[in-house]
Amino acid sequence: MTPEERMKQAGVKSGTDKISVHQYHEYFPLEIDMLRRKRKGGMIEIGYGEGQSMGLWQQYLPNLFLYGIDIRYEGSGETYQWIQGDQSCLADLEALNALIDRRRHPIWFINDDGSHIPEHQLITMDYLFLNVLEEGGVYIIEDIETSYWSRGGLYGYDTRYGYLHPDSLVEKFKRLVDYVNLDLIKPEDQQHLDEQTSYLSKATKDAIASIRFGRNCIMIRKKNQNQSISRPTGYVDNL
Repeated sequence: MTPEERMKQAGVKSGTDKISVHQYHEYFPLEIDMLRRKRKGGMIEIGYGEGQSMGLWQQYLPNLFLYGIDIRYEGSGETYQWIQGDQSCLADLEALNALIDRRRHPIWFINDDGSHIPEHQLITMDYLFLNVLEEGGVYIIEDIETSYWSRGGLYGYDTRYGYLHPDSLVEKFKRLVDYVNLDLIKPEDQQHLDEQTSYLSKATKDAIASIRFGRNCIMIRKKNQNQSISRPTGYVDNL
């Protein structure tokens, strides 16, 4: 069975729309299937919904303890612990971090399936990616479709964005692709780029190893120790 088939099978059994609607099994396994081999560790899910996605992760990544935060749900069991909190509230994210047993459950994977509001997605990533995710870990943001919505709303929040809107999460991550290549950019342009991507802290941006776009999702990998070593500028004009 391929990784894609394995995730699809787990998703169908759990009834999550991650498979039936979004077909994330076509994208996620390339980034996270290797986590099935982890003998210990943990993951975080933002957003409980009706609980179907928890069933997916317990089947597909059975060795990872599941921590979660949801604006309405809280609960715990042998393999999971959820707290009630708002992903746009830094104090709630800090509370989530405080309950994680990092010795037993280092966090290798964080999945944002919460409010789907770009501003909230950035707040959450800026804190959890830097302070909680292990080096070499994967951070996935689902449901970036809201960045293309120019009217209506979701969960009580307005979604006034649209194609090429400056507050679109998609547009902000397009700019971060340039930041991943910061050392290849003209020195005089580097400060400008840093300012243009100030919606994430410099420490968070410097920790990004790669960004991958898929349909309705963005997958970000955190640098490992070797990648975190400062590199001399690679900029050469007129090669």
